[in-house]
Amino acid sequence: MTALAELRRHSDVASLKSSLHQLCSEFGRITRLDILTAMHEGTKQAICFLRMERPEQEQQLMKTLGVGRFGGEVVFVLNLNVAVTSDDDGPSSQWADSNMYD
Repeated sequence: MTALAELRRHSDVASLKSSLHQLCSEFGRITRLDILTAMHEGTKQAICFLRMERPEQEQQLMKTLGVGRFGGEVVFVLNLNVAVTSDDDGPSSQWADSNMYD
């Protein structure tokens, strides 16, 4: 299973953040992580923006995940593994709490 496919298995932001920190630890330390959750066509998504300590660490991470950069940050979108209810229907978004790990 690819690293990106493994990240898609999460159903909540807290477990996704933990998994991202674990994955990125093999390349270095995350210095910034922001996750925006959104609904898109009935699917709950996590839009992840992150920065590592050094650009070469970010390059390794982007190669491993097969993702790119936008506005200076590594950015990728994941469909969360969560059942959508009728209350969740329609477009919406919100920033997830982005407390950093020390």
